[in-house]
Amino acid sequence: MKKEGKKEWSRRDFLKKTVIGTAVLGMGGLAGKTVFAQSKAPIKIGVAISLTGAWAREGELEVGGYKLWGKIINGKGCTFGEVEKLGCPGPGLLGRQVEFVVYDDKSDPSEAIKLIRKLVVSDKVDLIVGPYGSAVSNAIAPLAEDYKIPIITPLANAPVIWEGKKREWFVGVLPPAWKNLYGCLMIGKEKGARTVAFIYSDTAFPIGATKPLVAKAKEMGMQVVLDEAYPKETADWEPIMSKAWSQKPDLILGGGYLPDSIGLVKAAKAVNATPKMLGFLVGPAIADFTKSLKGDANYVTGETFWEPFVKTPGNLDFYKAYLQEYKGEPSYHAAAGFAAGQILERAIKEVGNIEDKKALRDKLYSIKTITIFGEYEVNPLGHPDSGWQIGKATNLIQWQKAEGKRLLPNQVAIEGMVKQIVYPAGVKTTDAIFPFPGWGK
Repeated sequence: MKKEGKKEWSRRDFLKKTVIGTAVLGMGGLAGKTVFAQSKAPIKIGVAISLTGAWAREGELEVGGYKLWGKIINGKGCTFGEVEKLGCPGPGLLGRQVEFVVYDDKSDPSEAIKLIRKLVVSDKVDLIVGPYGSAVSNAIAPLAEDYKIPIITPLANAPVIWEGKKREWFVGVLPPAWKNLYGCLMIGKEKGARTVAFIYSDTAFPIGATKPLVAKAKEMGMQVVLDEAYPKETADWEPIMSKAWSQKPDLILGGGYLPDSIGLVKAAKAVNATPKMLGFLVGPAIADFTKSLKGDANYVTGETFWEPFVKTPGNLDFYKAYLQEYKGEPSYHAAAGFAAGQILERAIKEVGNIEDKKALRDKLYSIKTITIFGEYEVNPLGHPDSGWQIGKATNLIQWQKAEGKRLLPNQVAIEGMVKQIVYPAGVKTTDAIFPFPGWGK
């Protein structure tokens, strides 16, 4: 990631910071301090996550959040906001250093299954935090039940993971996927949109995020002129975008991940698609989206679950710590990884140990708290959708020109544009620009 005037945090730099295998976190910056946790065995937390493959960028950001939480907890014994009230007794968690064991699942659910088994059976980790994405999370969720080890997954929200599954060892941080682009429909309906085309990747999360919106669009009285999934391996998005634009819809919504959103915007410009609103999953919230597309990112919308200017407890401290550690802007992916650590931090401190896995599991299913990422509350044990997040809200962002606008604290301009929250009304920072004024406008 690159912030104007600062050195780019490159992929090579990241992989140097993240040791694939055992990565002991948080020992930096403690020179001259007494690290009493060294006399006790570390708390080992396993991670199998995308560091290569289709979801590598998102996985890197998530691991960055995990690493930062580990470094801070190891340094002073607590992080920021609500969990700070539980006390900062000194380096480590319960007086023990946190150690991550990190493997690359290569964005492959089957590889992730093997790695989770290795983490539990061979590495004998104490806890596991989730991978990136719904497809991989859904693949490993049954292993949490098999091994009776609690897993918190911060960046997955497809209905297939929790809906009707009665999960007892697997909790999420994100709200249901269908809420991601719901704001596009609400804004579109308010502005008189009548038609919508849905084009999305044929994988668990995009399907889970889009299919319910198809039904909701129809309930709103909109005509769905296209509802089509494209193959996960797609690298040329012009054919599917051309097909969508041939119907001249008011809204074009869908996508998949960061590469999809960038590719779909490029394709839209190539075929001169000018719907009244473009809305894509995941990518628009990441700075890389705008750095890649430059001015063509203008007016594109997407979901966000966190921004540096949102006033959650401890958020400013997190933002400053992230900038210092990585010399670049965090996205919601990094904030979600950090928040997962905060949720574990609270559960472990309230239980008082990590050996009683059932007590930790019960705590993860019952606590209600606010992290730097926002609210955390899941459906309780016994609920048909147990473990599914119900407390967290989803906001819709739109990239808009920064020129002539007064920026909020920590609202950063990138390529002359800023992210603005445009839905819902209670938290929006400005109104959505609708209709799309055209390319280069």
